[in-house]
Amino acid sequence: MFSLSLVTLLAGCGEDESPMSRELYPQKVYIVGARNQVINRNIDLGNSPDTISIAVAVSGSLPLVKDVTVTLAENPDEVILYNARNVSGAAVQFRKPNAAVYSYPIDQVTIKAGEVYNTYPIYVNPATLQCDSLYMIPLRLSTISDYELSDNDTTVLVRLNLINQYSGLYYVKGMLRSKTNPNDSVVYRMARNLVATDNGNTVRMYHFNNQTDQYRPTHTFKITVNSDNSLSFATWNQFIIHDGGGTYHPAVKLYEFWYEYDNKGTRWRAEGVLYLERKTSAEQEVLDDWLDEHGK
Repeated sequence: MFSLSLVTLLAGCGEDESPMSRELYPQKVYIVGARNQVINRNIDLGNSPDTISIAVAVSGSLPLVKDVTVTLAENPDEVILYNARNVSGAAVQFRKPNAAVYSYPIDQVTIKAGEVYNTYPIYVNPATLQCDSLYMIPLRLSTISDYELSDNDTTVLVRLNLINQYSGLYYVKGMLRSKTNPNDSVVYRMARNLVATDNGNTVRMYHFNNQTDQYRPTHTFKITVNSDNSLSFATWNQFIIHDGGGTYHPAVKLYEFWYEYDNKGTRWRAEGVLYLERKTSAEQEVLDDWLDEHGK
């Protein structure tokens, strides 16, 4: 009697449907990351054009059983609303890039049966973009061939961040010295954000005493890494720079630099190293070894 009951029980369990074999959540189409309203995409000034993308997905616990085709459209009012809600009226406002700057190589994106998402590419030609401007491409889901639109995640602002292989957060270890009075000098260490500008091998940098919270054209210059990794310097606006040079060391992502500039009518020389922020202790050890080996 006991054995028969056990067999019957086991047979009944085997006939139960597994929870993972059926759809557990509503299948709705959405833009990945739209819940945060803004998604960041890097645009490399060394690429013309550069390609970025956003992902369109369908929620649910199971892959799709049929294709779904999605059309996207722009929604420029979203940039205006974002500025009104999040940006001070005195600050630089976000704006949509000129239509000539970017394009969409496809009209629609299809998420195939058996998949959960696909990507929608955007081509961007960054040559005319300015490093002090703020750009956003506003996109929304327009039409879908099946399922339903998500309740919230259907509109996104794609923020474009200009970069190149030489830009990023760097730390400077240097010295400023008067050319007329060598005893008049300053040793300094500080962080510097090297901003990509012009092309794939030029960055903008603030001089030693530029305020970090306010742009001062009298203390700003450009560094260009030449094809042989030598450095060239030029003023950005009003900073008087007489000469400059040095070497970029790609293996350790480090600028070994010098430049001479005007300091209230007298000529001064800046020299030192700029090295990219290290993310791990192993990367830091490589840098430390290089600095020790080269007496820096």
